[in-house]
Amino acid sequence: MTTRSQIQPLPFRRMRMDAALAASSCQAVTDAIRDIYAQDMEKLNFEQLYRRVYEVVLNKHGELMYSEVATALMAEVEGLRTSLVAVADDGGGGGSFLRELLSKWRRHTEAVAAVRDMVMYMERTFVVTYRKVSVQELGVKLWRDGVVCSGDVMPRLVEAVRRERAAAEPGELMAGVAEMLTKLGDKVLSQVMDASSVDDYSSASLEKSVMDASSVDDYSSASLEKSVSEYQ
Repeated sequence: MTTRSQIQPLPFRRMRMDAALAASSCQAVTDAIRDIYAQDMEKLNFEQLYRRVYEVVLNKHGELMYSEVATALMAEVEGLRTSLVAVADDGGGGGSFLRELLSKWRRHTEAVAAVRDMVMYMERTFVVTYRKVSVQELGVKLWRDGVVCSGDVMPRLVEAVRRERAAAEPGELMAGVAEMLTKLGDKVLSQVMDASSVDDYSSASLEKSVMDASSVDDYSSASLEKSVSEYQ
């Protein structure tokens, strides 16, 4: 296995690449993204994957690579959301829900960092030249739109945060949630904190928070796909 830290971004011998070979390389990269999110990276050769990205972009297939990476990230985020909701449906509310949310957030951010390293050549060339959203920023947007602001996560999040804030001494769990929300943007942070205010909390405020989130977009799989296409 070649680790991320062993990647040597040196010039490679250019090889001609047709559309079929480009698609094959993109598939290898998206398969690697799936393994990264599954935390199964032992078999991955990051230097080889870096070379694949390099050759694809160098041979003018950068749009294909970018689109495939974005779509793969979207699919993984959707999977994390689904599993998070399943935990909540099984009775994991309150603090348990927040811990699971933060655990999946950490997995997501670590995976995005690994993907960013793998596609660094694309980031430094294609993304800059064509003013695309960076992989890092795309990861944040997908988590915000596809998980936190989704109709089946936001209500649970607001209720769980309200319970934590009502505790005598909100601890590290609440601090972790606040840090995550801050990284997602002031609007999301305000929505959650305002709706979960212990003093002002009501079913109306919870409903308003969901409506505010929904006003940004309709957070279905179809709309998330639309968001990815807009980022591109």
